[in-house]
Amino acid sequence: MKSLQSRLHLGLAGSLVVLMLFMGWLIHTGMAQVSREMMASRLEHDAQALLASVQLSAEGRPALETVHLGNIYNQAFSGHYYLVALDGEKLRSRSLWDWTLELPETAGADVVITEVPGPDGQVLLQWTKQFERFGLPVTIAVAEDITPLQTALRRFNLYFALGAMAVLAAVLLIQGMIVRRSLASLRGVRQEVQALAHGEISMLSGQVPSEISPLVEEVNHLLQLLAQRLQRSRNAVGNLAHGLKHPLNLLMQLVDNEAVKRHPDLVEEINRNTRQIFQIMERELKRARLAGGGVPGQRFVAGAEIPGLVDVLKRVYHDRHLEISYEVSRDLEYPADRNDMLELLGNLLDNACKWSAGKVRLKLSLEEGLRIQVEDNGGGCDEEQMSHLMQRGVRIDEQTSGSGLGLAIVKEIVELYQGEILFSRSSLGGLAVTVTLPLPEQGKPG
Repeated sequence: MKSLQSRLHLGLAGSLVVLMLFMGWLIHTGMAQVSREMMASRLEHDAQALLASVQLSAEGRPALETVHLGNIYNQAFSGHYYLVALDGEKLRSRSLWDWTLELPETAGADVVITEVPGPDGQVLLQWTKQFERFGLPVTIAVAEDITPLQTALRRFNLYFALGAMAVLAAVLLIQGMIVRRSLASLRGVRQEVQALAHGEISMLSGQVPSEISPLVEEVNHLLQLLAQRLQRSRNAVGNLAHGLKHPLNLLMQLVDNEAVKRHPDLVEEINRNTRQIFQIMERELKRARLAGGGVPGQRFVAGAEIPGLVDVLKRVYHDRHLEISYEVSRDLEYPADRNDMLELLGNLLDNACKWSAGKVRLKLSLEEGLRIQVEDNGGGCDEEQMSHLMQRGVRIDEQTSGSGLGLAIVKEIVELYQGEILFSRSSLGGLAVTVTLPLPEQGKPG
């Protein structure tokens, strides 16, 4: 069970059930014991009265005078009974009618209290003790019907169970309200985490209960470290590319040296390798310019980002005077990392700009997912060439500058967001690349 609220409910419900059962047993046992002791005390008083009623007749024989005991012992099956054994005789109360009481073994002054069957289906509490009267042993047994007491106890148990169930339901209801109010702050943290995943915020709020404050602080610390490391990584790539430019320029100038020109093979080797290094540097610098300096995890707002991206590409390809058009709603937003989306669009548009004959067109729409279509009016590709486009480092035309990694990077980003990419013939005459990314409900991470 993963729900904290469900665990609290079940834990409290189980604890209350155990507590109610224990309280019910304790109260029932206590009431039964108190009632038994009170009844035993009353039976003892009746036994003392019976002992006082034992007299000696004129002939010197013991007899029993019950005039002071009351009519209760004379009514048949009244629920009050006695049996007196003295001098070999057993004297019974009239209330026993044709029933008799069994006398248990008694030792001296010990009292024996037992439950025994009685007449008319009754259950009796019997008090038995041995006395001495006129120098003779006298055993007295007094019994009372406890059936009404047992009925009253069962009725009490029923009422207690019903009351306990009502109290349990009320406590669980109140506890549910308290738990929901207590966990309201956790729901706020959950909403913030979702907003963080969508790039709407960059840090979690510190307004949380003290129990989870350390967790929130650690998450914020990790986010800070991630942002700093990502920014340092981007800066390092840019600094490396800029730092290599000057030595490479010197190397290119070295090729013009008369001594080096005497070795055409060496010149060609130097030129080929320096051009390749220049291409790699330009690609990395271009990626840094396209990604910009946004916060990692920032939500992608297409209407605000596309104009700047297109402007960068026009400056990069200023010598070709490209016409780059785009169709995108101003309020189009997609819950994805801004830098990922800029790198995806930047590589698609950069590839189209390389191969176009002057026109590049971009369309973005958001329906069941984000649909991106980039077209150019270049020479295009046949079906066999399209099947090789997504391979890392593969280029269809070796005469065009580039490393061949742009579309492979696009493929990695599309796979990260569980989307798909299709190649087709553009209505402009060149290549059309269509990328579809699902919405978060359809499985996109973050």
